Amino acid sequence: MTERSIVEAAARLRRHAEPYLVATVVNVRGSTYRRPGARMLLTRFRWVAGTLSGGCLEGDLSHQAWWRTRYGGPVIVTYDSAAPAAEAAEAIDDDVRSVFGLGCEGVVEVLLERTGATGRIDALEVAARCLRAQRRGAVATVFRAEVPGVAIGLRLALVAGGDLEEETDRLDPEIRALVIADMRAVIERGASANRSYAGGMIDVFIEAVLPPPRLFLFGTGHDAIPVAQLGRSLGWDVVVCTSEQRHSTRDRFTMADEVLVGTADDIATRIAQTDRAVAVVMHHDLERDRESVAMLLGTKARYIGVLGPRARTELLLEDAASDPRIHAPVELALGAETPQEIALALASEMMSALAPAPVIRERIGMSHERGGDSTATIAAA
Repeated sequence: MTERSIVEAAARLRRHAEPYLVATVVNVRGSTYRRPGARMLLTRFRWVAGTLSGGCLEGDLSHQAWWRTRYGGPVIVTYDSAAPAAEAAEAIDDDVRSVFGLGCEGVVEVLLERTGATGRIDALEVAARCLRAQRRGAVATVFRAEVPGVAIGLRLALVAGGDLEEETDRLDPEIRALVIADMRAVIERGASANRSYAGGMIDVFIEAVLPPPRLFLFGTGHDAIPVAQLGRSLGWDVVVCTSEQRHSTRDRFTMADEVLVGTADDIATRIAQTDRAVAVVMHHDLERDRESVAMLLGTKARYIGVLGPRARTELLLEDAASDPRIHAPVELALGAETPQEIALALASEMMSALAPAPVIRERIGMSHERGGDSTATIAAA
């Protein structure tokens, strides 16, 4: 998923016509700190948004990225912990090795590109459209090519329900058809992928572009404010749902993307238009909570959290407790007591509900792979 903060930062730079550079992780092998799709934005004078490591790599790119792209075209930079130092174009120090998280045999390839080139697809502009429309998309980027006429950085883009977008340069029709099929599969799964074509002569990063999760918050009490704040800080859309129009609600939930005043049907319609909806019910009123839960059970919400004591929650849910989307009482998951702790417990459960189990297992495995001494080298393409 492309981070909302990066998408919004790029949109601001485009509005102000300020040139900027994008660094994107397009391929990894072995143990690494970030996965494909991680990004950072740089202008000529400053870091703007995003991160590829814990800090040291950003400094290296801040000094070198504009120089490396001085001829205008996209460039691949490879960070390789397995290559002997003698084979590297430059050496990097121990701080960069450890902060970037390069473990044994870890290799990371980063695409550096200046934006604004005529006729080129801007991946972050595609992501901005997906965010606004709550639609999934896919952007395919060539990052290695040994075929004449196929350049590094060549892109195709597809937004669900829309037409394929292509650049002036085109892939061979047979390869193009294979890439499009893989793009559709990526949109369906919601997970990015690396693919090779033409017998391994063309490598492509196919990025899944997902709109941020949308949190529907049922309740406008003071304990709902930390939930809205944390959801927004994670880059999610936050919608506060209420049946009453009150200025005080808008004043207290300024961090929310929207205060939705409407009926249960209005809210259900909005959830139906959302790619990944999660909901928290915290009216602290039995009948209103029951009505909200009954409505949510008829939607595609991925997570339904209900606050309150266990006995009250059991009375509220009745037969609905068997629905696996129901989480109640949520504040007990982490032993939470304060509103801020409850917000953290909610966010943890919602993220777990949104992430497929294989992804969670993979990331846990990655954390165990890291560690130990390694000799990292950097080779700039």
